[in-house]
Amino acid sequence: MKNQAVWQKYSGKVAWPTIILFSVLCGTYILLWKFYVSGFSPVWTSIIGAGVAYGMFTIAHEASHGNISGGVQSFVKLEKIMGWISSFFLVFPFSAFVVIHLRHHAHTNDPVSDPDHYVNGSNPFSIFFRCLTLIAYYFKLALGKQSKKNEAMNRIRNQSILFLVVLITILSSIILVGYGSALFFVFILSALIAAPVLAFSFDWLPHYPHNNLSKYHNTRIITIPGLEFLSLYQNYHLIHHLHPRVPFYKYRSCFLDMESELFKKRSVIEGYRDQDQKILSRQNTYSDIQLGKKWNYVLEVEKVYKETTNAIKLVFKNLDQIPFLYEAGQYVVISDLVNGAIVSRCYSICEDPFSGKLAVVVKRVSGGKLSNHLVSTIKENDKLRVSGPFGKFLLPKNIDKPFIFIAGGSGITPIISMIKFILRTSGEKVTLLYGCRNENMVIFDEELQELSLSYPDRLQLVLSFELLKSDVQYQYLSKLSIDSYCYICGPSPMMDASKKTLRKLGVHDNLIKIEEFSQNFNKPSGIKYQINVEMSSDQFSFNSDSTETILEGSMKTKNTLPHACKMGDCGTCKALLLNGAVNWNSEENVALLKNEIHQGYILTCSCTPKTDITIRI
Repeated sequence: MKNQAVWQKYSGKVAWPTIILFSVLCGTYILLWKFYVSGFSPVWTSIIGAGVAYGMFTIAHEASHGNISGGVQSFVKLEKIMGWISSFFLVFPFSAFVVIHLRHHAHTNDPVSDPDHYVNGSNPFSIFFRCLTLIAYYFKLALGKQSKKNEAMNRIRNQSILFLVVLITILSSIILVGYGSALFFVFILSALIAAPVLAFSFDWLPHYPHNNLSKYHNTRIITIPGLEFLSLYQNYHLIHHLHPRVPFYKYRSCFLDMESELFKKRSVIEGYRDQDQKILSRQNTYSDIQLGKKWNYVLEVEKVYKETTNAIKLVFKNLDQIPFLYEAGQYVVISDLVNGAIVSRCYSICEDPFSGKLAVVVKRVSGGKLSNHLVSTIKENDKLRVSGPFGKFLLPKNIDKPFIFIAGGSGITPIISMIKFILRTSGEKVTLLYGCRNENMVIFDEELQELSLSYPDRLQLVLSFELLKSDVQYQYLSKLSIDSYCYICGPSPMMDASKKTLRKLGVHDNLIKIEEFSQNFNKPSGIKYQINVEMSSDQFSFNSDSTETILEGSMKTKNTLPHACKMGDCGTCKALLLNGAVNWNSEENVALLKNEIHQGYILTCSCTPKTDITIRI
């Protein structure tokens, strides 16, 4: 709520400076046209026109976030008109730009879901080419086959088509009446010059090196004096991403209010002040990983090893050779696009923390959406969303007893990390009872054999190719010291049998540690409410449970509501509540202004129904 109080005081008012800027830019276009017709230099006409087009993008950008009207209803129509006119000068439909840009805010730096990640190249030539062709890529998103599969884009697809028809008609008419040359130098060439500059300054530069997904680190602030006038305040791009409802000319003031908080977060603040970081250093975006905090990155796959016929080991590249910091037994969350939807799963880290490397094993399982997808398709140099480290399946602070590890199948993944750490850092003995279906299903077979040879007096490896029932485990474990730390990871029946066996042997419960792989994701059902939806071209209804958001309810039907982030950050799912009542999951959001909430606007991804409701999209 503290953040909300800071940014709200800069929002919620009509942005008269933006309206004035729009008027000046329109007037400049008119003057440029007159000057060119009177014999002004075509080169300078296009150069000046490119600057005007850059400014027009700021108008479209502000309109896409509702920052011109500031939520004042009497100015909303004017705002949309300004958005369409400014987009016309950039030869792209405003409604499509809104969807694309809000998707960028929802999935910043995500190589799969962020449309602006398109500009991220491997060398200056590819970066320039991608910046040059970004508008063409936008048209592909707006009118290509995939546009019909995106709810928000499909809803305004006809507007994009109509825009193209009107644009071509107007341009053709101007050419037919003999002003084709003026049209080209004043508008077309100006837009073509401005487009790659905009792509570079809005999309590539602020987000470099394009792999941090954390909202406090996925873009930057550059404090060089005067840069705000050249970039129209986009040197404070982080402020825009944190609080997209703040008008552009208020970015600096908002930054000064938040500066101390941003320094505590180790946000990317660069410049020549004593407290600033070096300009455009990749390492500036890696502060969370360097400090051993939780992180959220796009990581590149360095190697793919085939462990068994149905399991692979993924090793990720370190970021600028910075070691990954984690504890033995922890896990990461990996996400990727599977059949058009982002799927996330937890995978245990299988490396010794001392190595600084990050690796996981992924095993094909029946019905495993992400696991089966990764085993079948992943290859070296692919990029995946990875966040972590997480988990409390950890070794004791003081390693002062022997260890008994019981693993089944892929349950070996967190345990091998622990075994490596114990053998390297202590003198305690380790026993591993590892159950697999057969010898071809042994994950880390070579590593385990090498560890056995390296520590013959301290590591006892017991491989079992039969079900690890209680009696089988008792046979293997009965001669071991009951004063041992016991760690269990594997299928639920095996772990239940392990607990029973260890208690039968007299092992105290405080020495037994269990990693639960299976989780129950089923929510208790609540009251069913009817959701009535009014759209410009359609009306429909669906039922939604009181325990799920309105958006989640719609996603179970064929009429999925427009959305992007599903977290209340981007505003794509904004709707007007006409009748009924809702509960907000959180009082804090960055997508709606206070006056919009008072007018009845809600976010379908953040609200659950309290009664039957009617909303307008």
